[in-house]
Amino acid sequence: MPTRRQFLQLAGGVGGAFLLPSCASHPPLKKGIFPDFGDADRPYLGLATSLAAENDYLASVEGRLPTEVRGVLYRNGPGLFERGVLRKRTLLDGDGMVQAFRFHPEGVRYQNRFVRTRRFVDEEKAGTFLYPSWSTQAPGGWWANVWAVDRLLSQAGITVYLRNNRLYAFDESSFPYELDPATLATIGESRLGMPADGVLFSAHSKIDRRTGEWLLFGIQYGPSPRLHLTQFAADGSLRRYRAMDLPRNLYFHDFFVSDRHVIFNLQPVEVGVWSFLLGRESMAESLTWRPEQGSEILVLEREGNSPPLRLTTDACFMWHSFNAWERQGEIVADFIGYADPDHVIGSDPVAFAVMEGRRGNYQYPGELRRYRIDPGRRTIHQEILDRGSYEWPRINDLHLCHPYRIGYVGKCRPGEFFWSIITRIDMATGATVSCDFGAGSYCSEPVFIPFPGHRYDPDDPREPGWLATEVYDSRTRRSYLAVLAAERPEEGPLAKIHLDHHVPFSYHGFWQPGG
Repeated sequence: MPTRRQFLQLAGGVGGAFLLPSCASHPPLKKGIFPDFGDADRPYLGLATSLAAENDYLASVEGRLPTEVRGVLYRNGPGLFERGVLRKRTLLDGDGMVQAFRFHPEGVRYQNRFVRTRRFVDEEKAGTFLYPSWSTQAPGGWWANVWAVDRLLSQAGITVYLRNNRLYAFDESSFPYELDPATLATIGESRLGMPADGVLFSAHSKIDRRTGEWLLFGIQYGPSPRLHLTQFAADGSLRRYRAMDLPRNLYFHDFFVSDRHVIFNLQPVEVGVWSFLLGRESMAESLTWRPEQGSEILVLEREGNSPPLRLTTDACFMWHSFNAWERQGEIVADFIGYADPDHVIGSDPVAFAVMEGRRGNYQYPGELRRYRIDPGRRTIHQEILDRGSYEWPRINDLHLCHPYRIGYVGKCRPGEFFWSIITRIDMATGATVSCDFGAGSYCSEPVFIPFPGHRYDPDDPREPGWLATEVYDSRTRRSYLAVLAAERPEEGPLAKIHLDHHVPFSYHGFWQPGG
């Protein structure tokens, strides 16, 4: 975003008509409109029901946990959607809550703690919302939201990464918060050793397990939008930093990294920067889908200094990538794509409606898609591999940025928006097998746990290991962590780690092996 000085200079040139006061159009919801946990017709509302308590206890285990599963599974997602009588406007918004499942010989110890961001601390003390967030404007009308960029603070509620024994919780285009990996206590905001001005980090990053390199990007919105790319070596030192101009203010959430390239999907989701800066709309409500513009694919060398290659293909919205890899001069990039992101942008999108206890509108499912990019010929081809109804793609992270064969993903049951199925996909043959948790049960992103000491071949259709996915059971109004055999998810959970409470929908996880 521009600095305050730049904003004032630009606002003067825009004209007084744009600065006429108007009502903030997306204030917080009233808490009373939402029925906690829903009912038989809306069992998924437990995913949007806050968990206010922090816990630390030995969880009960049903079934048999493999003795080889030793380590910590960290998860992150919004855990708190309300303050006082007010409520956030989307399921994509809320205070970050990090969970830890610690696997040891005596069982599994569970912890959850909120990230003590500046926003969390100030609003907890006040007992109400004070700041605007991604989808929800601050209380107080237009004057409380004009020039909100300095007050759009991190909620640290999307991803979590452990790096050199430092645990980080990330939000969009901000700085992460560092946590104590043993206690989950918040240490404070971290700039990862970078200067305070001019560098931003988005929620998603890539760790190349072969080289140890950590690649992060960030988007700087404003009159001159820029894309930041930061690369850290295995020891945490800075390897490279680049910033480049974007053609316009665009929203994108994830990216690809292959053996030798970094690929960005500049999807045609325009950010109404002025509408946000002038206090008229929240950032989320300012988004507009413009499919006629197509998607611009930006291809950069990981090591070289050549100008980025820019290619255009049919418009496609992407939340998350599977992986990208290279063979014989071609880049293959797999992801979950949407012909139209009507679940978040459109007429009564489900991501907003669920926060009021309604179903909302949703027509276009997540599809398994692939880009084939030939940098030498400057060509791109987009394929739909499986129309499914998918989201939350993961792979064995040991293959990330390099060739792989097996992917794991969440899938919806017919007629549903939220995910109840974990599917294993053979990318070479298209064969799929699934574990269906049943109607009224909703699973999260599957995290792959490698078999200790196994040497993985990316071409081998077998991939021994386990999948861990957190499941909300609307019948009991509690959650559990399911552990599946990665080669045979259709056989159902080997074990369930039962919690004493529910957990709202948790986004992303990180596995750290240990003794």
